[in-house]
Amino acid sequence: MAELRVLNSGKKSSSLQDAVALTTQLVAGLEKIGLAMKSRTWRREGRAGLGPLQRQVLTLLRSKPGQRATVSTVANELAVRLPTASEVIATLERKQLVRRKRDTSDGRVVTAQLTAKGNRSCTPSTGMPDRLATAADTLSSPEQVMLLTSLVKVIHSLQEQGEISVARMCVSCQYFRPNHYDNADRPHHCDYLNASFGDRSLRLDCHEYEAAPVAQVDAAWANFSRSRTA
Repeated sequence: MAELRVLNSGKKSSSLQDAVALTTQLVAGLEKIGLAMKSRTWRREGRAGLGPLQRQVLTLLRSKPGQRATVSTVANELAVRLPTASEVIATLERKQLVRRKRDTSDGRVVTAQLTAKGNRSCTPSTGMPDRLATAADTLSSPEQVMLLTSLVKVIHSLQEQGEISVARMCVSCQYFRPNHYDNADRPHHCDYLNASFGDRSLRLDCHEYEAAPVAQVDAAWANFSRSRTA
């Protein structure tokens, strides 16, 4: 009996070590991809006179209606402090990539808008995104769907930890109805489009996104995750 307990204990310890080792390898792999992208971005944007955060601000403004957003919105969505966002936007204005305008009804509110030059400068360029797409194409269709749903989980966790800004994902959108249908291929429903869709159509950054109340997000996430627990 004592030997059996020792064997069971050894198996549990080995399983735990395997799980830790696998998590370590996954983190190492994600870090390698992140480092490759960051290094290439620094080389490309450095030559263009843009830093990574400046590029992020331009890209964010480009995704907004009218290509404009308040400075506080920029700070919140990029998870940076308000003074940092203000400084970056002021730098971009000096480069004639954005223009700032103070709200006439509330002088404390400042809006930043892309200029034509700013719009051109943040047009998606060739390079790393295309290489990532090529790499993703090496995965089978089921592997791509699995990777997408896994990324949704990772991003959701990082968002809850406050490590990344608000992600305009389906799982936290007020229009999302997870597992609404008894259909393995198209189980979800989008109220905005009034259409069913499957995991392969999940969005990580949707322009029609509207943040759902916390209670709705928690319920939707529990429903979405439950069907994916092994």
